Amino acid sequence: MSRGRLGSDRLATAFEMGLREYARTPVLLALLAFLPAYFVGIFVYVLPASEVPITVPGAGRTLVATIEVYGVLLIPMMGALIGGLAGLFVMLTARDADGRLVVAGYRPVHLVIARYVLIAIAGLVAIGVSIAVLAIEFVPERVGWVVAASFLLALTYGMLGTLSGLILSRLAGVYTMLMLPMIDVFFFQNPMVEEYHWIAAYLPAHGVIKVATDAGFTSSVNLDPLLGAVGYFVIAALLATGAFYRSLRV
Repeated sequence: MSRGRLGSDRLATAFEMGLREYARTPVLLALLAFLPAYFVGIFVYVLPASEVPITVPGAGRTLVATIEVYGVLLIPMMGALIGGLAGLFVMLTARDADGRLVVAGYRPVHLVIARYVLIAIAGLVAIGVSIAVLAIEFVPERVGWVVAASFLLALTYGMLGTLSGLILSRLAGVYTMLMLPMIDVFFFQNPMVEEYHWIAAYLPAHGVIKVATDAGFTSSVNLDPLLGAVGYFVIAALLATGAFYRSLRV
């Protein structure tokens, strides 16, 4: 068997083992579909039919429906929340198994790719469910860019969740991954606020929420803020990958 074929088989095996770990974690499976549907559904059906002024990067201060504002915010937030929790649980449940696979001859790169693909799938599922529920009442102007920006944030928080799974206990990691996306998106990046706190610019969701808000309410989207978000993801991915490799060697 060629080395390339062997590597592909081992990558597929590592991915399949990760899926089995998902199946053995019913809480995570419930979170993937139920939590986005619950959060978005609650906001869509409970919020009053009113309008609020928000800052849209491509249009300035604009009056939009309250449901639409929170809908646009919830898509990236749910991606970040589920992505972060997926990264956390993948590391917590697979760390020992991955160590044994390395001893058995698997290359760490195969394991890293397999785990990251699982995190990406979890983020996509959360974003897809959120958009499907939100579409009952509201569809963003440029839904493709909302999805792309939200997916980038899901990957970034997936890397942060991976780090949390490697350096924190299960309880501390869960609290961290539950609170950080909500604080980042809802409190510091909320477009209903006229002046952002200076900390907002240094948080992962800053550029993503600007693009998502722009894409939600205008037909032309300025993608420049995504450059900072991509940089944040690259740094988080490098740190998470380095920590993951170190844990496998140990």
